[in-house]
Amino acid sequence: MKKYRLFSAISLVAALLLSACSQDELAEQGTTLPEGEYPLQIGGVSITAEAGEQPWTRVTENNTDGMSSVWQNGDKIGVRIGDSEETGIYVVNVDENGTVTSITPDKPVYWTNTQPATVTAWYPATNGAVSLEYQDDEGLSYVLHGTGTGNHQTPVTLNFTHQLAKVRVITRGTADVSGFEVFAPYNCYVEEGEIISAPSSPTDRIPMRQSAYEDIGICWEANAVPGELPCYEVHCRNGYSGVYALPSPMTLEAGKLHTITLTLNRKGTIDLSQRTETYTIATDGDYYFNGTGSYGIRVTGGNPTIYLGDAHISVASGNAIDITSGNPTIHVQGNNSVSASSGAGIYVAENSSVTITGRSRSDKLTARGGEGSPGIGGYTTGTTTAANCGNIVITNVQIEAHGSNDVNGNLAPGIGGAGDASCGTITIDAATVYAYGVAPMSQMSSSAIGGGINMLEDKGSFGTITIRNGSEVYAQRGNSYSDYIGDSGSQNIPANSPEGIDATVDESSTVRKLN
Repeated sequence: MKKYRLFSAISLVAALLLSACSQDELAEQGTTLPEGEYPLQIGGVSITAEAGEQPWTRVTENNTDGMSSVWQNGDKIGVRIGDSEETGIYVVNVDENGTVTSITPDKPVYWTNTQPATVTAWYPATNGAVSLEYQDDEGLSYVLHGTGTGNHQTPVTLNFTHQLAKVRVITRGTADVSGFEVFAPYNCYVEEGEIISAPSSPTDRIPMRQSAYEDIGICWEANAVPGELPCYEVHCRNGYSGVYALPSPMTLEAGKLHTITLTLNRKGTIDLSQRTETYTIATDGDYYFNGTGSYGIRVTGGNPTIYLGDAHISVASGNAIDITSGNPTIHVQGNNSVSASSGAGIYVAENSSVTITGRSRSDKLTARGGEGSPGIGGYTTGTTTAANCGNIVITNVQIEAHGSNDVNGNLAPGIGGAGDASCGTITIDAATVYAYGVAPMSQMSSSAIGGGINMLEDKGSFGTITIRNGSEVYAQRGNSYSDYIGDSGSQNIPANSPEGIDATVDESSTVRKLN
């Protein structure tokens, strides 16, 4: 079984191995069957999980993200019919998509009479010690016990259940966590897929495997023996580490997911909820922010590195992150948001640039503009005027960006320029972007990404838009008068880019139109 995958309820159908004899023949033989004549037929196998605080079964097409449990070609299961002492081994055969194609005997077992019986099955196929110690490198460990009912003429469907518990640690905040360990037995002894003992010592620790999910971001997981979980150990790259008791007592149960959520911040992290004014950054350096606040961040120079760790900024006026000069890099960790009622979520001035990046695309930033300003880019400064904006780079992160309009009829895309102002280059590199334009009136529309338009129907300009390296862009324009990516437009001066996309998109990337 692919160790690094989580568990999912998957029905897997296999071909019948051998045909059974007719009822007339059996009537002549009585209830006893000839030895070695009627092998067990396995018609299917399934893996299910019991209910937990949330299902640990999440089906996905991605076979490398730890989201689903599938059989690996060549996995072996042990089986036994009824009370027989004879045990067999069967091989699960799967195709390149992980679909079971057949279940074939390596060491078959046979029906000895015509009476229905319970078939017991287990994984791993052999009894003995199962190591839980190296799950960070080798993938999650599994112990499965299954049963099914049938007879010599009926294929048996085996339903497996998990005998280990799953522990998941989710982190919030700005700490750069490099690993977790849970204090639990690092091996257990099994017979026919059931745990019979799990000797442990106070020093037993299981290193957890790092995973990433779209809904929760980066987390750490391990399968452990059911029982009391006393504590965990955290390791961070910046030296923040130690052994900690759980926030509340936790008893692990077989087949259930148990989640620990922690907020871990670097020393010197700025809590936005405690701010009473805008935080100004004027020089190079590392700056860490978390929490929820109503005062923004202003960059006035240098090339600072800004970390947002589950940070949420919502300002009533001005730009939430205001880059008036300099070239900052914004690192997104977890789920973050920046919004402005009358400005841009992130404004980057002309002759400046901003790079927005994450640890993976599970790290997310939502940016919302207001009063005719974009989520990321320029901003509207007056009735018919707007500020030019610089270059924007989005890489290895998930962005959701919303444009806006004002009462005068100025429109902005989700990412790009405001009104008739200019915007620099926009580069989306190995990232996932959801961008939304607006159409407050049927005669005008802003693009999802690109230039804006003002109340006088003057269009803004923009530099090259590049989408590359496996990026996924989901674009929703206001209406058909604008491009999806490119120009905003109106009934009198509609955009006319081929297919509504004025961008360079490499073969590995996709642009999906949402309307």
